[in-house]
Amino acid sequence: MSLMQPFLKKEVVFLQSNRDKWNLIIFMMVFVPLFLLFFQPFGVNNFNQQHSISTVFLISMLGFGLVQGVVLGIYEFIIVPFLFKEKTWATFIIRMLTEFLAIAFFTFLYYNILGDFHDWYFGSFMSFVFNISLMSIIPFALIFLYSNYKHSENAYNLLELQPKLELSKKYIHLQSYNKKEQLAITLNDLLFIEAQDNYVLVYYLERGNVKKQLLRATMKDVETNLKEDFVMRCHRSFIVNINKVEKVSKEGHYMKLFLPHIEDAIPVSRSYFKGLEAVLYVHHK
Repeated sequence: MSLMQPFLKKEVVFLQSNRDKWNLIIFMMVFVPLFLLFFQPFGVNNFNQQHSISTVFLISMLGFGLVQGVVLGIYEFIIVPFLFKEKTWATFIIRMLTEFLAIAFFTFLYYNILGDFHDWYFGSFMSFVFNISLMSIIPFALIFLYSNYKHSENAYNLLELQPKLELSKKYIHLQSYNKKEQLAITLNDLLFIEAQDNYVLVYYLERGNVKKQLLRATMKDVETNLKEDFVMRCHRSFIVNINKVEKVSKEGHYMKLFLPHIEDAIPVSRSYFKGLEAVLYVHHK
């Protein structure tokens, strides 16, 4: 169990953006009718011994896709933001299990409405839960793989834009209000600066080790003094040295920057998102 805890606490990016949700809903609405029409599993066409595709059967199968699309839409856009605010794998697993249960219940309800509730039994419902979950895993898995591919592609493209400039050996000087606390480091050693109430915490490298120094100053003052193209504000609480970014994680309008020797990612807020991309692009050019 202890080995699983770090994994369960990791952040999940899949199905966090509206694009992922719409991709899943649309794909599910197309996949389910086609799967039922061509394979006719779970006895969906038992009343027809020839298992031919009649107009009534076609409309009924399209209805299955529509029901699952509506259930997914309500669940993902209304229930998930209310009940599943955490984005960890532990929460995501519970979210998926309840989602499969909701899909199975309403599919079972639709199935019985079509058949005048001829199979309205708990045993049949449990069978539906199993069968619908198995069928739903396919579109979920395909969208998951597609989402991961696009996520990796976006991260790669952003890293391609990262400036290839040789880092300057120019010294930067940071100081507190009263000028009693001062820090002089090379631009090459600066990692990032974090706001700490009325102070700023400067992270920098010294002989390969991460050092921190607390200065009584505002982020606005620091930002004004640091007039370097590749040192920029990326969040209300963070200023980052772009040339120190090793990895970029992007999902929709959310971006995170990963720096060497720093365990936690640096967030990029939406208000600075375009500015950051523009700076990366300018340096790349």
